[in-house]
Amino acid sequence: MTKFIIFTTQRSGSTVLTRTLDGHPEIFCAGELLQTSNDIHHPEWHFKSWGVNSNSHTVQKFNKIINYPNLKFRVIPHIKKFYNANVKGEKARGFKLMFTHIKTVPNLWQYIKKADTKVIVLVRNNVFKTTLSRYRKAENRVAHTSSEATAPSIKFHVPGERLIKQMRDLERVNKNLVSNTEGMNRLVIHYEDFENWNELMRKVQDFLSVTQVTMKPVLQKVGAGKWQDEVENYQEIEQLLQQNNFTQYL
Repeated sequence: MTKFIIFTTQRSGSTVLTRTLDGHPEIFCAGELLQTSNDIHHPEWHFKSWGVNSNSHTVQKFNKIINYPNLKFRVIPHIKKFYNANVKGEKARGFKLMFTHIKTVPNLWQYIKKADTKVIVLVRNNVFKTTLSRYRKAENRVAHTSSEATAPSIKFHVPGERLIKQMRDLERVNKNLVSNTEGMNRLVIHYEDFENWNELMRKVQDFLSVTQVTMKPVLQKVGAGKWQDEVENYQEIEQLLQQNNFTQYL
């Protein structure tokens, strides 16, 4: 059995990759097991957190405190149980792990490094498009569509200075995704590789040591063909990107 994780950050194509791989007859691929909500792919493997659902900052701080022993003592047995299961006679079994989790659950990261786990590092190079995708999802609440469905067209305002800060933060995260997996058995892929989908699937299947199967993406990205068509203040954003030496992302 090949154990693996998809190591990534939000809005980088991980949901499309996860659900497509899960359609392979020799792969079982779950979503973000440590997500607060159980609204994930294969929710039966969701790791239940302790606390109360609330948007209150005070309640969230309380949840974080009481969840510390939960994460420290229960998460690794949960992950071991996940890897030891076998649902469909699969040859590879994995789940999605976000970069933020190696800080909140450092003992899990140490376990993964020692447990002969393969790592698919998924990076979205264009941090401008990543950030726009987050604003788009916040506006229309649609992350992906099926091949038969289409998302409604929308227009939204992007706060310029906040955008620049988020882009700089994402550049650091992208570097850390790569640097934190140095020396591990890894395959580094990029969201931009999705344009050559068949070749990407060949590389991933070879890395996971499973039979080569032709697989189409089960979800489609949303958004206008030109980002200027959906950003209300696109001229302001273009100017800010030029002023901050981010024109390579246009």
